[in-house]
Amino acid sequence: MMEQFPERMGGKEAIIVDRYLNIPRQSSPEFWTVNRIEHIRKLAATGRPAFVWDPCKSGSKRILDRLVFRRELEDPVPSAEGLEESDGIEVESEIAHGRIRMAVPLYLGDMSFGALSGIPNVALARAADSTGLLCGVGEGGVHPEVAKCKRIVIQWASARFGLNLHLLRLGEAVVIKIGQGAKPGIGGHLPGTKVVEIISRTRRIPVGTDAISPAPHHDIYSIEDLEQRIWALKEATGKPVFVKVAATNYVAYVAAGVARMGADGIIIDGQGAGTGAAPSVVRDNVGLPIELAVATADAMLRREGMRDGFTVIAAGRVSSAEDMAKLMALGADCVSIGTAALIAMGCVMVHKCHLGFCPAVITNRIEENPKKLLSLEFAQRCVENLIRGWTGELKLILERLGLSKVTELVGRRDLLVGLGLEEPTRRVLVVEALQ
Repeated sequence: MMEQFPERMGGKEAIIVDRYLNIPRQSSPEFWTVNRIEHIRKLAATGRPAFVWDPCKSGSKRILDRLVFRRELEDPVPSAEGLEESDGIEVESEIAHGRIRMAVPLYLGDMSFGALSGIPNVALARAADSTGLLCGVGEGGVHPEVAKCKRIVIQWASARFGLNLHLLRLGEAVVIKIGQGAKPGIGGHLPGTKVVEIISRTRRIPVGTDAISPAPHHDIYSIEDLEQRIWALKEATGKPVFVKVAATNYVAYVAAGVARMGADGIIIDGQGAGTGAAPSVVRDNVGLPIELAVATADAMLRREGMRDGFTVIAAGRVSSAEDMAKLMALGADCVSIGTAALIAMGCVMVHKCHLGFCPAVITNRIEENPKKLLSLEFAQRCVENLIRGWTGELKLILERLGLSKVTELVGRRDLLVGLGLEEPTRRVLVVEALQ
């Protein structure tokens, strides 16, 4: 039976997409390789761990992939087949000075209604509810079905599309978006071709008009202005407030300023974070890798005595439980996944999100009488299974590291070694070189 949503009521019968497309041949260098996509699909299909140590990092030039847990060198178990997850491993954590409890420290990244085609937004929010995570709603207002979910985070972005006090009081927290990793410093953009009637109503802009978020907030031009917004949102909503920034130079000082101004945490979005509408010159040349940003921010916060209770969330090309574990060892309390969750729902990385012609009907333009619709049941199940499989791999890693709680991993740089990293990079990360 066709799933019904407000933007599609009365539409004719459509093909329901409830299976994966074949992965197209990749003709140019791609971080999300066929192997990475297949790994995520296996987790999404089974809900079981596939690997202990992620084999997809082999041959990669990414800094995070050239960091290795010492334990892997001693015990390079490649496959999780036949291994049982330990019941003694605790993956629950608390963030935002203990105000939010997470079943596992995973945040489903901020992807707006309009950038995604509605059903994926609902699938992500419902998966967060069922698994005890958090899901950011992005800056495009809130889908009516998403608004019914409890574990959502409302975004306060520069354009403030569709926001009002009622929406701000939904969910678990509010996030002030200053920047994002794919396009630091240039705001947001949803092309007018994707601004159909339901998006027009949700964002409160005319149909067919480009939805442009300016680069700055026009009421935040100083750290003191940011402090006023943080405390105003706290008082208006009674919720914790996070600040989302892109990973750029001086991000450590930004993190210290955000903490000093009273925020409950910071989301740092690293270079390469996915969005279809980012200019390639910005996407490929601006921003820092998340591993460098997290390490410097954590060090600065500790040096300034502001680390306890303040939450650091790492985002940007987080592709596996091992990525998550390494970012936590570098100082993150929680990690955010966006592209990985879309791949679990069927994304095949054709990079046409902004055009509205997504072959997997995840980022396609919403139509009155669609020919194809993503199955909500399929999408939600795949994301839930991804979370379960991912959590299973994290538990296996923690067990091999000799840790019983995921919170014990935060800041444990001593568990890592660098392979072929230059001295300045190792100094930033504060890790030893492999002898």
